[in-house]
Amino acid sequence: MKTPFLLPILSLSATLIVGLLLVRLAVPLGFIDLPGDRKVHTLPTPRTGGLAMVLGGGLVFLLALALKWLPWPALPWQTWLAGFGFITVGAADDRFSFQPRQKVLVLLALPVLAAWPWVLALRATGAPWLPTAWTASPLLLAGAALLITFWFMAVPNAVNIEDAINGYMGGFTFLVLLGLALRGVDTRLALGALLGFLLLNWPKARHFMGDAGSFGCGFFLAEAILRGGGLAHPSMALFFTAPISLDVAMGLVRRKRLGMTFFTADRSTCPHHLLALTGENVALTTSLLWFNAAGFVALANRPWWALGQAVLYVLALIFLNRKLLFPKF
Repeated sequence: MKTPFLLPILSLSATLIVGLLLVRLAVPLGFIDLPGDRKVHTLPTPRTGGLAMVLGGGLVFLLALALKWLPWPALPWQTWLAGFGFITVGAADDRFSFQPRQKVLVLLALPVLAAWPWVLALRATGAPWLPTAWTASPLLLAGAALLITFWFMAVPNAVNIEDAINGYMGGFTFLVLLGLALRGVDTRLALGALLGFLLLNWPKARHFMGDAGSFGCGFFLAEAILRGGGLAHPSMALFFTAPISLDVAMGLVRRKRLGMTFFTADRSTCPHHLLALTGENVALTTSLLWFNAAGFVALANRPWWALGQAVLYVLALIFLNRKLLFPKF
């Protein structure tokens, strides 16, 4: 292609067009997010943003393949099926609002499917931080399979959990994919679709990302980070996802301390706490969260600096959750 900006511009435009159409169809199709205890919105809002990104970006992807602007991606069928599965489960949940326990079995099977090609790649090529002889060990491969499966289960679910306020997860995904683009991973279509989604929701949310968007973004992040060198540089993968993984980990500690189940939703994530501290100022809260994410992306090549930011972030999370973690104090 003569210009590297054509694909993201087309993807952005397609997402805008599809999104404006889906907003009008959200009510008759039943894709409406109702207010609730954990929700920050007070009016029923369409949750078609994820579908707009998937359909808009997908149409441009097919067009680019047909016109030979892009080579046919040599991705394993397991990757395609797992990605389609995450988006389908998310879209079905947006429409029918399943209980978390009803999705567990499906969301356990899909990470296994997504991890399998990477386990084979690790077996064939090894990893630079492992002795070559270790790669042939069945025990090591079994451990690697568990870790990579956990990765594909954790990242999409973390994005889904952290998708609490307008624009946070869209901007977070955009920043991480931009960092990966600078590392040579072709994320142009996704960047255009995400920018289209953010424009549709500026300055006020017109339609939410929904589970189709959060699971789709989470899976794409997990896959793209590995393609950007996540297996060779695991610290980079951990720092890229630190803003959401550390907050979700804090949520697990908080639920354990309060005797709550893992599936219990609450308004105690970092976005919720910041929203309360800023007087319900969504724009300021989102900007602070994006700034934190941008810092981790920028410092991923400097592990000690990124580790310092991670320590400060954990301390901030402890401070924000202090009344829940230490109710007697």
